[in-house]
Amino acid sequence: MATQKIIITGGPGSGKSTLLEALKRKGYTCYDEVSRRLIKQEAERQSGILPWDNLPAFAEMVFSEMLAQHNEAEQKPGTCFFDRALPDVLGYLKNSNLPTPARYIDVINRCSYERNAFILPPWSEIFVQDSERPQTFHESVSLYHSLFDAYSEQGFRLWKVPFGTIDERIAFVEDVLEAMIEANSVPSLPK
Repeated sequence: MATQKIIITGGPGSGKSTLLEALKRKGYTCYDEVSRRLIKQEAERQSGILPWDNLPAFAEMVFSEMLAQHNEAEQKPGTCFFDRALPDVLGYLKNSNLPTPARYIDVINRCSYERNAFILPPWSEIFVQDSERPQTFHESVSLYHSLFDAYSEQGFRLWKVPFGTIDERIAFVEDVLEAMIEANSVPSLPK
């Protein structure tokens, strides 16, 4: 059975990780956000690479780990959700006015992500800063727009997940996936 690799993206503090955790509890295969894990890991190292100090080097690490997630998902049947994915790296670079390595685009074009992806808009009521998310709400809004542009430029159709309870957000995601199945955009929706 083929794997459907569904991306959930959005600016920091928009509820992505909470949504992914809820989907995981429902039995879906979900991949955690690479950048948060790497920030925590690198912050513990004396000469760690952090995005606010060296974004190109950090982006390279994130890209490599996200590609590994994508490749691992190739071996799993059913629907897999990603808390951010390779095109996010393009959005982060774009947001910082940094060039995108051509090979990133080549790799993304060869990846088999579903071209329908979900994006969570900035939501000030739930936004919280922490040690792995030092961005302000204003910076989160800016990043949201850069992510939207980066995904669109790579040919993704973005479904904006509306504000609401976690159950309402899950229902929206599942309703869109069911509609895609009916339209033959996605072959099946097993967990």
